[in-house]
Amino acid sequence: MVKKKIMIIVVCLFILICGTGITYSLFTSNSNLIANQKIAQFIFDASRTDSIELPITDINPGDEPVKYSFQVANNLEQKKSDVTINYQVIIKTYHFMPLEIKLLKEGIEEPILICDETFSRDEVTNQLICNSGVQKMVHNDEVTDKYTLELTFPSKYNSDVYADLVDYIDIDINSWQSTGK
Repeated sequence: MVKKKIMIIVVCLFILICGTGITYSLFTSNSNLIANQKIAQFIFDASRTDSIELPITDINPGDEPVKYSFQVANNLEQKKSDVTINYQVIIKTYHFMPLEIKLLKEGIEEPILICDETFSRDEVTNQLICNSGVQKMVHNDEVTDKYTLELTFPSKYNSDVYADLVDYIDIDINSWQSTGK
């Protein structure tokens, strides 16, 4: 019985000693704070909108390409991002309509993305998911990247088979702070 009480006291003292050291270390700090610290701003503007209507049902085989423009920027209303930003444009579609989908970036001759069946499909939703290469916006300059989504319905698909197809195109822009050079 006495051994049991001694053991309980020893365990309680051990917990008390260890707990005090840990608790003390949680509430003490030797860091020096610098007054008026500037925290880097992450500003990324992709022409903020909840939705853009892309009337792809109005595109007919053999018509001129339909173009939709949008832009991505690292500045907004006199404020500029203080960090370098990476971003990627992702196009999602069921691709039921045999549209040629190209993403063009101003200043670059070749499309940065041609969304076709060479990209993989989501196993759950069966969406065709097309990813552009990673684009970079350095923090030193105000940058606005201008894009055009070009949709073409080739005349070789001029058939009643494609008359009542329903499809959609969704554009996602994922961005993150660049941590490397």
